[in-house]
Amino acid sequence: MNIRDLNGKTVCMLGYGREGRATVEALEKYAPESDITIADANPKIEIQNPKHWKQLGEGWLENLDKFDVLIKSPGIPPYALRPTPNALLTNSTQIFLDSINPLTTVIGVTGSKGKSTTASLIYVILQEAGKDVSLVGNIGDAAIAHIDNIGSFVVVELSSYQLMQLKRSPQIAVVTSFFPEHLDYHGSLENYKEAKKNICSHQSVDDTVFYYADSEGAKEIAETSSGSKVPYTGDDSSVAIIDTKLVGTHNLFNIAAATKVARHLGINDATIIKAVQKFDGLPHRLKNIGKHSGIAWVDDAISTTPESTIAAIHALSPNVKTIILGGQDRGNDFTQLGEVISASKIDHVILMGESGSRIGNAVTGSEIIVHEASSMEEAVMIAKDTTPDGYICLLSPASPSYGMFKDFEEKGEAFTLLVSNH
Repeated sequence: MNIRDLNGKTVCMLGYGREGRATVEALEKYAPESDITIADANPKIEIQNPKHWKQLGEGWLENLDKFDVLIKSPGIPPYALRPTPNALLTNSTQIFLDSINPLTTVIGVTGSKGKSTTASLIYVILQEAGKDVSLVGNIGDAAIAHIDNIGSFVVVELSSYQLMQLKRSPQIAVVTSFFPEHLDYHGSLENYKEAKKNICSHQSVDDTVFYYADSEGAKEIAETSSGSKVPYTGDDSSVAIIDTKLVGTHNLFNIAAATKVARHLGINDATIIKAVQKFDGLPHRLKNIGKHSGIAWVDDAISTTPESTIAAIHALSPNVKTIILGGQDRGNDFTQLGEVISASKIDHVILMGESGSRIGNAVTGSEIIVHEASSMEEAVMIAKDTTPDGYICLLSPASPSYGMFKDFEEKGEAFTLLVSNH
């Protein structure tokens, strides 16, 4: 659905967070005669444009069948919506894909782990090659905010939330991994997988999907494409980890994915290697924030799943002596994480948030001391008191940050500030 086709339509924006606001602004610009209603569970949100209708608070999901179009924000779980047979349900990602220049090559990246780094690597390689490329989506600005300033290529990082309702897939898709995540949102593993399949299930025979060969789930998702299906492994990486600024062998798979995509686009290995070697990594992803009080502190707040925290522990072992874990409880299985911690050289586990107790129950090492902290400040103070000089304290939550913090960025920034100022 091209956003310009919404001119004169009655449109309900479900959710008025970051992406919802960007969508409303895009409607104001490209469909100025649309009749917009903003629906949000929060009765106190401030609507930027007073001309729009409001449906806030307790009855925010009522009478949805009176609208021509419903645009759902990613944060609203599917179970929250009643059936609305008279309305067309879509999302801003679909509108973005339908509204940009049809000559633009869209590279979509998804996966339970690795999608942010892989998307960023593809972006910097294309930049190094002199391509007119943008990076949008889950990793940066809302894609819909860039309808009219997208050039020849756009890399879109896509979460399962953003892939729901999609009826169009990128010409180039990348599936980095698949394992259980966001089950509280999707309701089941199969629903989660079905959302992920939209990354490639609508591709044409001329399109391509790249997938991590050692992930059965990624392979199953890729098999839904009508286009070319290209597996990759760590052996496809254009450069060794030791020759980059990245930490951890798991990044070899991210480099491999980006390398395969770049080669597919005709970019030579010299350019790929140069870009990868210059890449600094993502904020809050295994970031060394320096030595303070004799301790090496590492911010890995972006690790919001047990699997990504396991990768962080493996990347930094055996130097991690203290780890700070926990956040929102989304029902993840922490059994393997507990086994990895118990088998590691970690001496102190500091638990926070809803998921802290379940993580603690999974840790079985008899020599490991488990602490509970009610705030990041308390967690940092415990770490300073317990971590031996010269060793690492790692913040790697294995859980989303919502509740105590707005997002993982805010959590990582709070950690960094507290470490630096104490």
